[in-house]
Amino acid sequence: MNTRNCFIIFFLLTISTPDTIEAQDPIKTYSLTKLPKLTTTKLSDLKFVDIEYIPLETNKQSLMSGIDYIFFHEYKMNKIIPGDGYYLIKNGNKVLKFKSDGSFMGTIGTVGRGPDELDHIDDIFIDNKSQNIFLVSSRQKRICQYSPLGDLIRVLSIPFYIYECIFIDNRILCYSGNNSGINKNSFILIDTLGHIVKNFPNKYQFKSFKGIVVYTHENLFYKFNSRLFKKEIYSDTVYVFENSKFKPHMVIAVGNKLVTPKVRSDYDSYKIYANYIQPINLFEFGNYIYYAFIYKFVIQGEVIIYGYISSKEDNYQALFNLGEGIENDLDGGLNIIPITTKDNHTIISLIDVLTLKKHIATEKFRKSNPKFPEKKKELEKLANSLKDTDNPILMMIRQKK
Repeated sequence: MNTRNCFIIFFLLTISTPDTIEAQDPIKTYSLTKLPKLTTTKLSDLKFVDIEYIPLETNKQSLMSGIDYIFFHEYKMNKIIPGDGYYLIKNGNKVLKFKSDGSFMGTIGTVGRGPDELDHIDDIFIDNKSQNIFLVSSRQKRICQYSPLGDLIRVLSIPFYIYECIFIDNRILCYSGNNSGINKNSFILIDTLGHIVKNFPNKYQFKSFKGIVVYTHENLFYKFNSRLFKKEIYSDTVYVFENSKFKPHMVIAVGNKLVTPKVRSDYDSYKIYANYIQPINLFEFGNYIYYAFIYKFVIQGEVIIYGYISSKEDNYQALFNLGEGIENDLDGGLNIIPITTKDNHTIISLIDVLTLKKHIATEKFRKSNPKFPEKKKELEKLANSLKDTDNPILMMIRQKK
């Protein structure tokens, strides 16, 4: 057997090993190098078949304020996390807990300057197994852990700046932020006592052109199929976190609209905001991915936030004005602005009562012909039963499985 034949046999054996096949599996790429035309997207197009409305109890302790549904995630002032039979809602410096039926359970944590308090609440997350609740203060480098009933369990002092955290495999993965470009590490994995388990070096260091450009979402965490994913603003790649390692999961290619370390080094904030994509939100549901972002942000002009939805199985994709939302053709109610997911087939949104009541009174609603007319009647009855000053309404929008 000659050398050439030996090489061919060796090569075939090599590419046939399970580990190599796994490593060479193609990574799905979604291209936004050239933005598709804005279109109207309907809930039924995405296989949604049901909407549940959950009015949130309103009293002096539970009253929510300052909700802007387009910029719901802006500066991390607001956040919704579904738990086991309840929902946590971060509203500014308040963390409110509501049962699945919307009844108020109480507040979590105390804002103050005491040894067991937080001077500011930057992020919240839960341990899905124990249902323990964690509140984060970046300035204090502190994480407070509470029981499901809201009793303080412990205060963790963290020896690094914390921007946001998420719970995974009985540990806490922290993102340190990279607005200045000089952080040694981007992610730090700690245990539930605050001890460092593993550091992940910052791959996107840079020297800022002029001052510091602040992004509200340098990193996006989300979970799907009980797996943890992350995407940083400086990379097109979405990574899955498994066995304490980051592995490529998919790519959202934006070409020359990507904020790279070179862009941060060469340009000031005005040029960056006006010419590069700023991510706002990212998650997966069913057979789709959802990505929200700002592009061509001009301070003096109108800001358009884009919503992008693409199928993981076929060529379906849609780009829409997130301010207009996804058309609600199920019951004729307000259009949907996705916020997060409850499970793999349910997205969560939030609507203002007064806005809903105004919508119900419009000619457009009265003449609408939704797929479920009986649901339209139920929605009208609900809207008329609420006060203008009531808390917002949680929405659970479910797909056909």
